[in-house]
Amino acid sequence: MSKPIRADLYISPAGDDEWSGRLAESTADGTDGPLATLDKARDVLRQLKDEGKLSGPVTVLLRGGRYPLLKPVTFTPEDSWPVVYKAYPGEQPVLDGGEQIEGWRVETMDGNQVWVSHIPEVAQGKWYFKQLFVNGERRNRTRLPREGMYTVEGVPEIHSFS
Repeated sequence: MSKPIRADLYISPAGDDEWSGRLAESTADGTDGPLATLDKARDVLRQLKDEGKLSGPVTVLLRGGRYPLLKPVTFTPEDSWPVVYKAYPGEQPVLDGGEQIEGWRVETMDGNQVWVSHIPEVAQGKWYFKQLFVNGERRNRTRLPREGMYTVEGVPEIHSFS
């Protein structure tokens, strides 16, 4: 294994936010290693800044893999220290704010086999998505009508009762 690249903090999908973040990989006994989230790295840097333990620019290296983001990562004026967040050399971290859709099944619709998943939040209008990725590739969402647009044939009369 090659020698880890020097950084002030490391983040990894295999990390743990209870660890120090000072190691690029976890120890053999699993007691220390990289952090798991950007939020925790930001919070560690805030604490070090508050304690006067930062003396210069900071580098945070993200190991390769997928980082699910359940909410936006927010930086505020208290994060005003020279910090660079970047990919670990030769690796590709992916910050993913998407939701994974599960429960897919094949159905026949209009004589065609199609993949279908019922998402109650979408059906209830509580969640709407604009993009769909399958195995890392963007896919077109179904659209009706396929061309043009639907038109309203007429509007019923409205009667008011006074």
